[in-house]
Amino acid sequence: MRFFNKESDITYSEFSKNRIVYPDLKICAWIELKDLPKEEQNESAVQMGGLLKTLSYKDAWKEYWNRAGQEDKEWFTKLPNFSWDIFTEITGIEKVENDVEQAIKLLQEKGLIKDGKIISL
Repeated sequence: MRFFNKESDITYSEFSKNRIVYPDLKICAWIELKDLPKEEQNESAVQMGGLLKTLSYKDAWKEYWNRAGQEDKEWFTKLPNFSWDIFTEITGIEKVENDVEQAIKLLQEKGLIKDGKIISL
């Protein structure tokens, strides 16, 4: 089988015998009003307390990755020929060195950090 654009010594039969992780990608997500960017907080969002948003493929992967346990994340990164560059290209998920970097990245994605400074919590 090929993994990350390279042949491996693993056959499909061998691979299918091992634990296979099927990511639970959600194409829609409820976003609480408090988590919505100000420009998306329209009258409907205020009345409903949030919005149901359709996620892009890469945003669905990021949402899954934030929910996934360490065991599932390690399953992906231990696949033969694993490449963060290719995984990032496919999923949009970038390698995070530690929990602090992950927290900073999440705050940046939510627009709560700008120019290296926390602007809101």
